Amino acid sequence: MATRPSFDNVEIETHLPLSSSLPNKKPWYKTASAYWLLPMFIIISITGGLTVATGVQLYLKAVCHEYYSKKHLSIAPFSLKPISPDDVCNNADVQSVTSKFLAATNLCTAIPAIFVLGPLGILSDRKGRKRTLLISSAGTILSTLVLIFVSNFLETFGIYCFLIGPLIDGLTGGFYAISEASYAYATDCTHPTRRSVVFGWIQGAMFAGFAIGPTIGAWLVKITDSLLSVNYVILVVYIILFLFYLFILPESLSKEKLASNLKRQQDIRSRQKSWIISFLYRIFGALLVFLPPKQHNDDDKIPINFTTKYSSLILAVCYTLLSASIMAFTGVFVLYTSLVFKWTLLQQGYFVFMMGATKVVVLFILYPAIVRFKKPILALISSSKKLIIKRRNNDKQSNNNNNIAEPEEKTEQHIVVNKDDGNDENINNNNKDDENINNNDDCNDNKDDDEQMRKELIFEVWVIRLIFLIDTLAHIMYGIATTGSVFTGATVIAALGIITTPAIKSLQTNLIPPSQIGRLLGAISVIDSILRIVVPPIFDGLYSVFVKTSPHLIWYCMSVLLILAFLFAFGIGPATKKL
Repeated sequence: MATRPSFDNVEIETHLPLSSSLPNKKPWYKTASAYWLLPMFIIISITGGLTVATGVQLYLKAVCHEYYSKKHLSIAPFSLKPISPDDVCNNADVQSVTSKFLAATNLCTAIPAIFVLGPLGILSDRKGRKRTLLISSAGTILSTLVLIFVSNFLETFGIYCFLIGPLIDGLTGGFYAISEASYAYATDCTHPTRRSVVFGWIQGAMFAGFAIGPTIGAWLVKITDSLLSVNYVILVVYIILFLFYLFILPESLSKEKLASNLKRQQDIRSRQKSWIISFLYRIFGALLVFLPPKQHNDDDKIPINFTTKYSSLILAVCYTLLSASIMAFTGVFVLYTSLVFKWTLLQQGYFVFMMGATKVVVLFILYPAIVRFKKPILALISSSKKLIIKRRNNDKQSNNNNNIAEPEEKTEQHIVVNKDDGNDENINNNNKDDENINNNDDCNDNKDDDEQMRKELIFEVWVIRLIFLIDTLAHIMYGIATTGSVFTGATVIAALGIITTPAIKSLQTNLIPPSQIGRLLGAISVIDSILRIVVPPIFDGLYSVFVKTSPHLIWYCMSVLLILAFLFAFGIGPATKKL
């Protein structure tokens, strides 16, 4: 008899009474929950937002000092004070060199991350989510120390030593690894039908932090008159986070689950005969998680099958197209709004804050409301279908009754025979029914649970399709907007598109076995790292071609990505039920 797959470590949606008489009940401070991560993720996002402007200014001053020193021009000694509007470093030549240096720092982080994020995701399946969080936090502490040290002794080390920090960040996963491990942690202790909401909360916390982080960073720099003050704050925050992960945060995977995941990975490695294949698998094997799974043991079971064979791969394509459009928007909108609408830095700052605040409202209020009312919506649809089917059956029954006209004597004789000869048989059958009634009730309950979960997950698929369409229309509005107010209105509509990111990640976790959650989220982070290298040069190049004649065409290029994602989303499912 086939065993029914279960969801391990589900804590949030249990709805059990908090009774001390329950066996193996852990105290709250030892129970894994996604709510442990939300305040921490807000803090991480705020610290990331602190250096949005101040970090660029720090690199600009360092490059400026190096630039004029090589030209043997007289310049004041390097200082950590913020740049003033009439500063000698505020010119096109220095900014051009600085942009190239910023691109180099991005590559130093993104390229190593491609080779590291996948193994870190697999490691989290084998050793626990806390291990990845600790490694990434330690890497951020080291990279921040390097930045502080080089900034204080720039005359001795030179600007290229700044690249050591991003390199350490890339080798330890950085923010992407922390995000990956956080999503995996939330997956372990959240019911499948609630994951998209929890993922939305995590992403909303990120946008909230990035929205207020730059303002706090500017305030700190103004008070301390030093660009490096925010980095000291980041250093202290990440040391506290490291200690929190080490001593306070409960592990989301049980020892039995970790041992089972370790055994599974050892079985996979034992089937790899060549060391080259084994090495490549450790680096890029995480991406294979999107292919149709092969079941070798019970740990490879998918909790519930509700999609087609290649749904996971198609969903990965949708996520790639979505992320590419988001990264393209980030690189273009500042240049576009400055050229077309003549926006100042202050106006662009208001726009970024409004965009972030709108996304927070969508993720914390609107999307949870949609998920909350999906059960009544599904119940209404289901009752309507049952009513239609019942009417059809009644019509068929009435037609059959009209066509049946058996002789009354044969019917009575048939009844008498049944009463005389089948009495004992009926009694035996009734006894068998009594013996099996409990098993049948259990099976029916399991089928009802699976059917309800299947309906809710298919509902999320339709939400993803609809939001892709709305996001496409919003980007078309960007292209046809002739005023800043219309452009801003399109941004409010486009904020709905942020729903797709947590919804896709949540849906992906239901398409693979629970033993491969870390591997899946590591693969998603690898995709993000690759896009960080590929997307900016492509769309910057396209914008440089369009900018002289038709700069608005860049938005239609992004719309193409989103309409492709919308079309691919129809390949996700649902799967046809087997009779």
